[in-house]
Amino acid sequence: MVNPTQEQRDAIDAYGDGTDLVLQAGAGCGKSSTLKMIAKAGPRSRMLYVAYNKAIATDAQKSFPRNASCSTAHSLAFQAIGKGYAHRLNGPRQTAHTAAQLLGVSALIGGGIPKIMGDLGDTVAMPTKRIMRYALETVTSWCYSADPEVSARHIPRKPNLKRPATIQQIAELVLPVARAAWKDLRKSDGVLKFQHDHYLKMWQLGGPTLDTDVVLLDEAQDTNDVVAAVIQGQEHAQRIVVGDSAQQIYEWRGANDALAKFESAGAQVQTLSQSFRFGPAIAAAANAWLYVVGTDLRLKGFEQADSRLGELDDPDAILCRTNAGALEVVMDALSRYVPVALVGGGTDMRRLAEAAAALQDGRDTDHPELMAFGTWDQVRQYAEEEADGQDLRVLVRLVDEHGPEAIVTATEQLVSEDRAELVVSTAHRSKGREWPKVRIHTDFRAPSPNPTTGLVTIRREEARLAYVAVTRARQVLDDRALAWVDDVKAVTA
Repeated sequence: MVNPTQEQRDAIDAYGDGTDLVLQAGAGCGKSSTLKMIAKAGPRSRMLYVAYNKAIATDAQKSFPRNASCSTAHSLAFQAIGKGYAHRLNGPRQTAHTAAQLLGVSALIGGGIPKIMGDLGDTVAMPTKRIMRYALETVTSWCYSADPEVSARHIPRKPNLKRPATIQQIAELVLPVARAAWKDLRKSDGVLKFQHDHYLKMWQLGGPTLDTDVVLLDEAQDTNDVVAAVIQGQEHAQRIVVGDSAQQIYEWRGANDALAKFESAGAQVQTLSQSFRFGPAIAAAANAWLYVVGTDLRLKGFEQADSRLGELDDPDAILCRTNAGALEVVMDALSRYVPVALVGGGTDMRRLAEAAAALQDGRDTDHPELMAFGTWDQVRQYAEEEADGQDLRVLVRLVDEHGPEAIVTATEQLVSEDRAELVVSTAHRSKGREWPKVRIHTDFRAPSPNPTTGLVTIRREEARLAYVAVTRARQVLDDRALAWVDDVKAVTA
């Protein structure tokens, strides 16, 4: 058995006193092994380890002691509620057009094709299939929340459809459809495609009580509010929530920091700061970003680890901020005949290329990032003129230089990671992964100075994403693309 550090011993000692514990564990600091030590320290207590995904839960069950049950929130919800909807989970794929017809969206909105004003001043048509897709995404966003009812705050913000007046117009069209969709989803014989998040929300709304003495919640910094609400409701149990607030990077899809919720509710707070993944040099690069994020946590590098910062011509992995940036790296590698793998596969990139091709051909698309544009020229204009459009600029350049067909072909030439000489990933998909040699891609662009104050400011979520990226390397980190970190003087929400 590995000897625990003093920080780990302090965490183990906190078990059993009934007081909730928040354990802030930095990147590579042994949070999983610490949780196992806590479970072994209380062999007579019933413990429930709630994992981020099924693979983690399955792996944990092999190494946790017998008194600990390992599961995901979805698995718990399925046993309680989801089994009654299992027959609906196996239904065929359903397009937004089909869903709109089955739900009778045309009648719900009064017929016709409504139009709203886009951010570019253009008129955006809202056919029933587009309203249906918006409504289903709204329901999904609500299912991630702890809110009792669907409201305008759950409507996703899309490029070219973000201004308050536009959101109000969208809400008038979408909310009645979203509420009708939820009514259908609650039925045993409903017509819409049923998803796992639907029974999870039903479970949370029912206020479940978990049969356990201790709840161990992992990856708490990216726990959706729907799951956090269930854990917060277990007042009969000691709750030990573990994660790294500085790695909270999924706000955009509804996740919030459960660590902060429990801390504000009075839980005691401890830290794990000794990283076993990398040495002092990479820890120092990570700490520069922790300073920007605004957390008190600072990592201590593993002295025995031989790690350094430096230029890399042959990285094992290149981490990108955006899908378009990852596509750029993939296409460059393929042009040099380098076998390349993409974490998560090429489906997202292929769909982006197909959506671009549709707009170039004068057809509309329901792709989430491009659905609000009627032509490819509008995408070009938005990428060039709007502050929120900068993430689309690389995509526009690649499509204009190579064409959508070449991008689709590139996604078909990807290889598996075990055959690749280079692995490409977005920073989001790199979460939980590590490689010996990592290079950060140049699409982590330096923010422009604030026009009023002149200060270089960065959104906190962007700083957290950079922290995640630089902590994926074990031996060599090439973070020249992030050299501008020293210029950042303030963060914004």
